[in-house]
Amino acid sequence: MATKIEQLSQEVSRLLSAGKAISLETVDFGDPQRPKTCLEVDFPIAYINELAAIEASSGSTKKPIYQLSKWWARRQPSVFRALLLGAAARAPSDPSQSAKLIQDNFYNNHQKTGWAKGISVAEIFMGGGTTLVEGSRLGMKMHGNDINPVAWFVVSQELSRVEPDEVNRLINDVEASVKAELMPFYFCDGPEGERGTWTHIPTKTTMGSDFDPLSLSPTERKNYSYAGPEMVYAFWAKHGPCQVTGCGHRTPIMSSPVVAAKAMTVKYWAHTCTSCGTDFDIEASSPRLSPSAPLYVAPSEKNFVVSSKATTTKCPKCDTGISVNLGKSKNKKVNLSLLVTPQWLKGGNKTGKTGLPMGGSSQDDAESTGRWIDLRAGVDNLIEVRGELPPELVWPEQGISMRTGKDGGTVPKRSNFACAACGTVQDLTTAVRATKKTAPIAPYAIHGHSRSRQAQGTGYSGRFFSALDSTLSRQYAAAAKEWETRRNTDLADYWPQSAIPEGLTTTVKDVLPNGHGFDTWSSMFNSRQLLSHALLLRAILTSGEYSNECRAFVLAAFQQYIRNNNLFTIWNIQADQLEPFFSNNNYNPKNTTVENNLFADFGRGNWKACLEGLYETLAWKENPWETVSIENIRRRSSSLAENFSSKSTKVFPGDPVGEANVRCRSATDLSDIPSATIDLVITDPPFGDNIQYAELSDFFYVWLRLARHKLKFQYFDSELSPKSLEVVTNQFREGKDADAFFQRLLTGAWTEAFRILKPGGLLAFTFHHSEDEPWVAVLESLFDAGFYLEATYPIRSDETKGDGQFGSQKIEYDIIHVCRKRTEDPKPVSWGRMRREILADVRQLQSMLENHSRDGLPSADIQVVRRGKALEYFSRHYGKVYVDEGRAISVREALVGIHQLIDDDADKGKEPAPVNCEPITRQFLRIFKEQVTVDRDQMQKLLRGSGISPDEFEQRGWCSEKSKVFTRVDPLDFARDWSGKHKRRLVSDLDQALVLIGSCFDGSGINAADTLKNENFKPHVALKPLLEWLHQNGPDQVNRNAASRAVSIYNSWAATQAVRPTQGYLFEEYEL
Repeated sequence: MATKIEQLSQEVSRLLSAGKAISLETVDFGDPQRPKTCLEVDFPIAYINELAAIEASSGSTKKPIYQLSKWWARRQPSVFRALLLGAAARAPSDPSQSAKLIQDNFYNNHQKTGWAKGISVAEIFMGGGTTLVEGSRLGMKMHGNDINPVAWFVVSQELSRVEPDEVNRLINDVEASVKAELMPFYFCDGPEGERGTWTHIPTKTTMGSDFDPLSLSPTERKNYSYAGPEMVYAFWAKHGPCQVTGCGHRTPIMSSPVVAAKAMTVKYWAHTCTSCGTDFDIEASSPRLSPSAPLYVAPSEKNFVVSSKATTTKCPKCDTGISVNLGKSKNKKVNLSLLVTPQWLKGGNKTGKTGLPMGGSSQDDAESTGRWIDLRAGVDNLIEVRGELPPELVWPEQGISMRTGKDGGTVPKRSNFACAACGTVQDLTTAVRATKKTAPIAPYAIHGHSRSRQAQGTGYSGRFFSALDSTLSRQYAAAAKEWETRRNTDLADYWPQSAIPEGLTTTVKDVLPNGHGFDTWSSMFNSRQLLSHALLLRAILTSGEYSNECRAFVLAAFQQYIRNNNLFTIWNIQADQLEPFFSNNNYNPKNTTVENNLFADFGRGNWKACLEGLYETLAWKENPWETVSIENIRRRSSSLAENFSSKSTKVFPGDPVGEANVRCRSATDLSDIPSATIDLVITDPPFGDNIQYAELSDFFYVWLRLARHKLKFQYFDSELSPKSLEVVTNQFREGKDADAFFQRLLTGAWTEAFRILKPGGLLAFTFHHSEDEPWVAVLESLFDAGFYLEATYPIRSDETKGDGQFGSQKIEYDIIHVCRKRTEDPKPVSWGRMRREILADVRQLQSMLENHSRDGLPSADIQVVRRGKALEYFSRHYGKVYVDEGRAISVREALVGIHQLIDDDADKGKEPAPVNCEPITRQFLRIFKEQVTVDRDQMQKLLRGSGISPDEFEQRGWCSEKSKVFTRVDPLDFARDWSGKHKRRLVSDLDQALVLIGSCFDGSGINAADTLKNENFKPHVALKPLLEWLHQNGPDQVNRNAASRAVSIYNSWAATQAVRPTQGYLFEEYEL
């Protein structure tokens, strides 16, 4: 009998027809006069955005195949499944049903009927392979291409056909070969005296307390097993080497002393002392992050005792014995913070007490590094705080007095450190550069795990922090010494020895070799990490008798693993977990890093966790699931939706991942694909300078290249990934020609796409950038290659863009572009005629746009659709649209003109800002209208093509951004700021209006009449009409009242002035 969960899943599947075999009608893409497909007419924007938002969130909503290996800026798979469906399916005769057809058939099985098997699809910038995977599931003939060998490797493993049993056997052999060799370097004691046991396997003898596993040779270790607590992570801190003559001290670079924080749940019983009247809680257990560290209870914390089963306890205030009768318990949260002590933050000298030089840099020898780590291990370094963390912690009993915020760290300002010995504040990069090697690092704590503690139900799932001690430092020193011995002998072929090259990300932005001392790829790892990686890679490539395909598939887990174990991984205090390298898209060195234990039984990013990705991918490829929004279910069946507490569930369409032809070459040369043989080109091109794929992927390339001979990789012969024909904007390689270089190569790629497409073929791609310039370049290259634009749709962006921490986004949305081959030469047309035709075409979309509006699509998204339709007409006549005799309008000029035309048309019936206002003022007021806040996502969409970025508004002080929301400035604050800055010269019309209105607020303290007479205030010609407009359209009554008073004051002032000439307006409106 089916369980309730299974029954619900079946009901959802029936509701959505999930897995139902369906046959859709397609078109003959060889016919340039063919009927349109759904994607050319409409797209279910709100529906797919809802899915994409869920897919972009972390956890179980992500399809495992796309988490198998790292690639940058992966698209949400629901977007490309819908794109492919819409591009291939013939549009219904009723245009308003096109988006619905995509939506209604999204969860169907399209493989069984084979309706799409004759459709040939090329993905010319395949990257992480989303298009290929989703297209193969629909039964299409997929062709993938990318210039980057790492992308080729990633996609090849996603599509590989390997036997799960063979994969499992290889993984078992790898662990048997490597784990025993490494375990002596990762075992540890529990926080309350728990010790693990070592067993001699041949004799089954349990070794005594004096047994030293570090004395064993690599061969001898294989005869021993270990059970007990083990290190999961080691926490390291970079030390700033003071360059003051005669000092040479090394100071930990820590912006604050807090290294971990967590709120733990504990059971408790509230009680009151009958003797002294003190209220306190009797807690069932003692929640701790580090049970071995001193515990400081914050003054704000409620009194408590720990006594889970006793019938008596003692009052924590008066120590009186109390009889208690524990009834039903409650739960509460206890806030815990772990800090490094002031003693540890004092650092250490470069020579130590012995006078011998201290190591710690990647380039230093094992012996000197061992001395350095031992020196740092001799300092008490952890303290735990229970309760709200006070700004200052004074604990006389422990001899501790410290600040707990950023003022308690060693970083007084960004990229600087204050020497703990001489107090000199100095630039970190400058100090490190002077040493000609990486900054010295030292561990200060470990994060461990104990199965026995977990079984006992400790509040941290068996996890614990421990301070670095002499045993732990000795383990690392032994690993470093072993690496030094073996790196050039039996492990010489299994680690990258090449230098980090010059590049935009490596030497210009993040100055790896020329500022931070990372001169080789191996210097980005510590010695214990290199030993682990080399042993693991050797085992993958040489263990047993396995197919190359099987070894390559397991190598995908290795690629993910090295991303999680290097000197660039960090601890996310808020999430209480490790964050892997490339969570952002740069090589920015980190001051505090986290080292992983290869074979840890617990934690994120270790070998076990990476292998889970392999197994989940294998299972998903055979029986893929699709995400379903509960809101989608609710719209169809509210009663069924009530059974779910989450935002999503899953259904199984029964369409396993198929095959694809995968190539590794430049998109400007697809000569192995015959002309006019491809029905669809569905792709996601690089976006200007946002991500330097080749430079970033070199981190993986140099490791994967080590397998080229054994696994016969044909694209890894060069020392680094190919860059000369990479379609990105890279000023380091191309200098001032970088933008033009990007556009030339992109035009070449579109030209090849034009060649391989059939006459009626379709090109669809997503593009995203926070600025207009790269978008203009993409459109120009597209039109130059012979395409015209049919439609654009806004869609949710990927989750890993920009340079911020943990993958923060610079861009919130993508634009889907739908294009056709231009089959006839463009005809000349005037800009005036084009304006009339554009408005006529756009107004024909009204019924479709009303459908989107009913679906909840924001007005900013609808404007993107309208602008796409407007661009279709322009692109059909590209190069032949004239503003006057002999001068064709450019793409940039067309975008600005179309943007204003479409927005003004959409705003009909509303009073626009005065026409003689500055264009940027009109844009700002049109976006905010009577609102106080606007989401960044919506603002970006509304500004697309205007030549204005959201940041320009903020730079002018008209709004401020927090948490991706822009808030309109308060005129009173703006006016006071102006007055406080010695009344700088005001030129902008909106600046002047804000100052005058702010001066008219009650209690402003600013004389508005005197403001008009100020020599730095020369009234703008649009000031009066702008004040009058704001009087009618201000964000609230207070603002409108102040604007009314400002109008009166202005009129009184103007009556005393001479007559001034009026200003004309370049884009003044006229009837069409």
